Amino acid sequence: MSEAAVPYAAEAPARRRRNPAAAFVLRRLPHLVLIAYCALVLVPIVWVMTASVKTRREVFLEPLGLPAEAQWGNYANIFESGFHHYIWNSVIVTVGSVVPMVVVSIMAAYALARRVFIGRGAIYVLIVLTYAIPVHSILVPLYRMVDDMGLLNTHLGLILPHIALGIPFSVVILYSFFLDFPSELEEAARIDGCSPWRILVAIVLPLSAPAVLSVVIFQTVSVWNEFLWASIAASGEEARVWTTGIMQFQGEYSSDWPKILAVVNLMTLPLLAIYIVAQRHFVRAFAGIGK
Repeated sequence: MSEAAVPYAAEAPARRRRNPAAAFVLRRLPHLVLIAYCALVLVPIVWVMTASVKTRREVFLEPLGLPAEAQWGNYANIFESGFHHYIWNSVIVTVGSVVPMVVVSIMAAYALARRVFIGRGAIYVLIVLTYAIPVHSILVPLYRMVDDMGLLNTHLGLILPHIALGIPFSVVILYSFFLDFPSELEEAARIDGCSPWRILVAIVLPLSAPAVLSVVIFQTVSVWNEFLWASIAASGEEARVWTTGIMQFQGEYSSDWPKILAVVNLMTLPLLAIYIVAQRHFVRAFAGIGK
C-alpha cells in the first residue's frame, strides 16, 4: 500500500463521522414524514372537535382559537331537535344493506373462486367491469325504477340500491381472498363428510374473518356516509337519514355550524370504534389482495 493511500484510509472513518446530525436525520426521515402526515391529518379533526363546542360567534371570529367556555349544550340540542330519528333510520339502512350485501357477496365470491362452471370467467369480468360505470350516470333510471316500485321515501328504497351497488366491490375483495384459501382444508372436510354449505360456514368463513370484516367495515362506512342517493330517494321525514337530516341546521341565510360539527363528531364515533377494533383484520385483508 502506498503512503498516499494510508492517510486517505485513515481519514475515511473521520469523514463518515463528520456530520452525525445529517446521519441521524436520514435514519429518522421516514418517521419524520409519518409524524408530519399524522399532524396534517389530525389538524382538521381537532378543529372540528373544538369548533363543535363553540358558539356561532366564536366559530367565525376565532376559528383557530379555543372556546371561552365549552358549549356542551350543542350536543344535547341535537337530540332535543328530534335528530335521533334520523340516526335510527341510518342504522336501519346500514344494517339492512350491509348484512345481505355481505351474505350474497360471500356466496358469489366463493362460487367463482372454488367452483368450475361454464361462463365463470365471463361473470367475474362483468362484475369487475361494473366499476367502469359511474354511479351518477344511472341515478335517473334508478330513480325511475324505485319510483315505479313505489319505494320512494322508504327504507327499502335506500337499501336495495345500496346492496346492488355494493356487491361488485365486495365480490372482488372476497374472491381474491378465497383464491388463496388452502384447498387442503376443504378436501379434508369433504372427506369427513361435510357438505359444501358446512364447509363454507364452519371452515372457510372463520378463517376468512380478515376479508369479511374488511368488506363489512368498508361497506358500513360507504352506506353510513352516503348522501347523494339519500337526498334523492328519501326527501321525506319517514326515511331521512343523518346525512340529509343534518341539513335542518342549515338555513337560507345562515347555518348553525357548531351543531353541524357536533353531529359530524357524533356520527364519526361508531365508525371509528368499529375500525379501531377490526383494523388488524382490515390491513391483513388488503395486504393479501396485492399478492
